[in-house]
Amino acid sequence: MSEDQEVRTTLEGGIRVVSVSGEFDLETIDTLAHALARVPEGSTGTVLDLAGVVFADSAFLHLLLQARRDHGTVGTPLVLARPSTTVSRLLHVTDTADAFTVAPSVPAATAGIRAAETGGNVIR
Repeated sequence: MSEDQEVRTTLEGGIRVVSVSGEFDLETIDTLAHALARVPEGSTGTVLDLAGVVFADSAFLHLLLQARRDHGTVGTPLVLARPSTTVSRLLHVTDTADAFTVAPSVPAATAGIRAAETGGNVIR
């Protein structure tokens, strides 16, 4: 892969925001896998900002599905924000798009998580 991967994690009011950019395949997925290895205790949700992903393969999809399962196990929302065209295509081609909650922006994703905390609906 030619484009470096960048994975930045911040905490915004109890919500973990993981901003991801670059190319991800089996050989380069480790940084993101490490960032998503566990749901932080006390976290009210995770937002994955995927706008900068320019390549993603089945290893990337597998990691997203694993993160979804891990979050579901502990009852913590996982929201995909701003999926790039590449990520959107991957989700649609593999018929997994409906498995995820998707938001058009990071603020919309965090607002959706906060709304879910108070009994509202998470953005779809």
